[in-house]
Order: sequence, then C-alpha cells, then structure tokens
Amino acid sequence: MSERLKKIFESSNPKTKLVSYFVGCYPDYKTCLELIKEAIDNGVSIIECGYPTSEASAEGPVIKKAHDKVLENGDTIKDIIKLVSEIRNYNNDVGIVMMGYIANLYKYPITKFVSDINKAGADACLVVDAPHELKEENILREELNKTGLSLIKLVAPTTDDNRLQDIVKLSSGFLYQVNVSGVTGVKSANQTDVESFVKRIQNLTKIPICSGFGIKSPEDAIKIAKTGCQGVIVGSAFVKYIQDNLTDKDLPLNLGKYIKSFTKELN
Repeated sequence: MSERLKKIFESSNPKTKLVSYFVGCYPDYKTCLELIKEAIDNGVSIIECGYPTSEASAEGPVIKKAHDKVLENGDTIKDIIKLVSEIRNYNNDVGIVMMGYIANLYKYPITKFVSDINKAGADACLVVDAPHELKEENILREELNKTGLSLIKLVAPTTDDNRLQDIVKLSSGFLYQVNVSGVTGVKSANQTDVESFVKRIQNLTKIPICSGFGIKSPEDAIKIAKTGCQGVIVGSAFVKYIQDNLTDKDLPLNLGKYIKSFTKELN
C-alpha cells in the first residue's frame, strides 16, 4: 500500500477527504497543471488523474468530451505521466491516482507503465474495466505491489457479497465505492442507499472507503460524508465547470474557489 495514501487516511484533518478527478492534459497540458495546483491549494487530498481513451465506457458525456479533446490535442499517456511528475514536484503530500482503462496499459506496456508512474511520484492506479480475473489486472497488481503502489478497486451497488469479499482482499489504498449504476455524471447519489452500502463494505474490511458517482454539489458532498465513508469523489462536476468556463482567463483561480466550496464543508 502507498505510504502516502496511508498517511492521508490516518490524518483526521480533514475528517472526510475530497478526491478530485481531472482528465489529464484537459483542456491542455499547461492549463490542467494550473487547475490541479489550485485544487491542491484549496484542500483536495487526492487527485485522480485520468488518462484518456476513445473507449471510455464508464464515462458520461461530460468526461467523454474531455477525453476526446485530449486525444484531439495529441496528448498521450506519456504526457500525463509527465504532468504527474510536475504535480508531485509542486506538492509532496497530495495523493495521486492514475485512472483509466486497461487497453492503454497493455499497449504501454504494463511493467513500463508502473515503473514510469512510480518514478513520476504517483501513489496508485485504478483501472475501470479490469476485473480481478483478468490476466492483465493480475500482472498490474503484482507490479504495483513490487513498487509499493496501491491498486484501487471499484465496487458497485450490483456487486454481490461473494464478489465484494474477493475485491476487498485485493484492494489497497482505498476502495472506490460507486454510488449509482451507469456512467459518470448522470444520476444523483441517494444518501440512504450509500450509507447501507458503506456498512456492507465495513462488515468485510477496514480499508478506507471513498464514495463517488452522483456527487454534484457541496450539499451532495455533505450528505455523502455523513454515510461513514472516509472520502467523497467528485469528477464530472469539476470537469463540467472547466468545460463551461474555458474562456475565463482566471479559470484555475475560480475553479479553486469552486472546489473550496466543497472542501470547507468537509473539515
């Protein structure tokens, strides 16, 4: 398990961590770096840095549009790993999770990917479309374990108890609890359902739980923070803010203020 992630969750300040998803190099490399710096300065505990693919099956229209723009710009996973190294040079305490799809890693290939993200200063990797039965996922997990990095696993409301037990045994860093079925940025999370799911997970493991999908506002974040999870994950809301304000010359600063409206409620 990543020592940095362990330290983040052992800290009581803030009580509930904000995990913020960004599409790496969106809307471009330089702007993305400044956006993430502002996110860190305004209280984000963990950055999920998405590496884009044309086959983003779990993404809703907002994030899919951002993926397409990065691909159109010609930025690659290597550019996003370079971005991670600059984020790490800026801040040594924030958690950084590489998030995306297995096809990218298979082509990279996996062993070099893990070596490169480790050198860049990432703490973990989350692969959206790789179940633990997949050979490539097992290779990835073994390589991450060798370097002391974490493999973040997803669990959904449709995950039955037997499969949930298998997944929590293989997870490290934190568990990504998906609140709603379907793609990102569409449905809203239900507090009662999330709380019930958190309790199911906590009956099986002590691994930190971060709750994502369906958190669209500071009010949503407050409700989900009361479910017993250790972190709330916000992605589409922040990516949509960026998309809606691309012409704002003070976009990084103003995104930081928007993010602060979330983090101030979680302290």
